[in-house]
Amino acid sequence: MEQGKGLIVGIDMENTITQAAVYDAKSSSVQSVNLAQDSREYVNQVPLKDIISGDDGTDADSLTRILNNVIAECMRVTNTTEVLSVCISFPYFYMDALNALREAIRRTGIKDGRWQIISKTDSFAYYSYSQKRELSSSGVALIEYDEDGIHCVRLGVRKIDNVSYLLQENVEYTSENIKNVVLQRTGLESVEEELCRFVEEYFLKRPVSAAYLTGTGFDAAELPPKFAKLMVTRRKAFVGQNLFSKGACYAAMELLKPELFRNVELLLDNRVKYGIEMDISQYGQAKRFRIVREGTNWYMIDRTMEFVLDDIRTITLRITTPDKRYYDEDIDISEIPFREGKTTRISMNIRFAGVDRCLICIKDKGFGDFFKSSGKVIYKELEFKNED
Repeated sequence: MEQGKGLIVGIDMENTITQAAVYDAKSSSVQSVNLAQDSREYVNQVPLKDIISGDDGTDADSLTRILNNVIAECMRVTNTTEVLSVCISFPYFYMDALNALREAIRRTGIKDGRWQIISKTDSFAYYSYSQKRELSSSGVALIEYDEDGIHCVRLGVRKIDNVSYLLQENVEYTSENIKNVVLQRTGLESVEEELCRFVEEYFLKRPVSAAYLTGTGFDAAELPPKFAKLMVTRRKAFVGQNLFSKGACYAAMELLKPELFRNVELLLDNRVKYGIEMDISQYGQAKRFRIVREGTNWYMIDRTMEFVLDDIRTITLRITTPDKRYYDEDIDISEIPFREGKTTRISMNIRFAGVDRCLICIKDKGFGDFFKSSGKVIYKELEFKNED
């Protein structure tokens, strides 16, 4: 495999196994990388859920080891020496786990702006909507089967008032028999009738163009015949275990050149449903400045801006709701001293602690050698109510 333009890689970190896919410039395609899963270099020696719950620093050490090994192997097979873009699909989308992974990424030396962390659903979205358009025209469904049961995600684009949204619907299904197939390795034949009843009811209400089956429960040489026939009735169906790594690779490509969802807002579970804007004056012209776009991955939002203020005591943020209504959030900055001659300079950092928690930090920056900073720092937390 010859690439020569730098590494673009998607990495899927599962609980016990890590997988990878790379963009091959020669064939203009995304290809899986054989990480020799019987090698201890690529098998998580400690389950991922145990690694990220550690509090003695070993979490970042273990994650760093995994990432270094995977990236080194991907560079070897693609004959590259530079990392252009890395995207990691991660199953645990909460702050402590994500911060541990972020620290591991920092330790690998990957530059800021060249990496991102996405959820499994994000990865599925990038994968399924990167395929032929007819495979997503009526929506797509992910059916993931593991030891806890069956988790279904349906994605579909809906246009409202000339705005296109990618919407998500989740459905869970399980039973003792369904779980035992994975836990006791009894085979899908033992639950074929139950699987058929479930998917018949599921697709009766949710037509899709394509369904993607993955997970330990579907990791079999072939599906039971009745179930297999049902899956390809009125839709395309695909079975595989590398969907998330390939989806992450498509997302890594998008990080370099956004195209796939350029005009679509991704209102998925880990995406911010509210937008944040403010009115500014630039070169004497009044403008609306967008700070956070609806549909942005909440964990990847970390933006710092600097402003020179007129004589104001309040900063007003305009919040856009999912149904395109607006309301204002005022932040009192009267503690920051006003200085004449447009010499009051502040920085404002906006990041998120969850999909519905926005953290704002405003600092007095002073004005060069003329005025020292007062040291004043103002914090504000916004809570958004997520709506279906």
